[in-house]
Amino acid sequence: MIVEYNGNTELNSGKVVLWFSIPGCPPCRIVESFMEELSGEFPEIKVVHINAEKWNDLVNHFDVLNVPTLIYLKDGEEVGRQNLIRGRTEVLAKLAEL
Repeated sequence: MIVEYNGNTELNSGKVVLWFSIPGCPPCRIVESFMEELSGEFPEIKVVHINAEKWNDLVNHFDVLNVPTLIYLKDGEEVGRQNLIRGRTEVLAKLAEL
């Protein structure tokens, strides 16, 4: 299940993937096409979708330079990052590692 970030979403406990994207971004739509399915395969991992245009504070905090970007957190600490994502298998491998 994907959670839409609302400013109060808990990011500091457990396994969390921050998914930064913006509306209308073609590469973001590619990632969107498989994220719901992947999030269902890993119910123990919370996937948080963040509109990078709306949540500049998080973009700056995590030093996101382009979208789509996925940041993998474990108990609030960054343990991995992906950008320039080309396909489902790249993300699947990182989720399995987390």
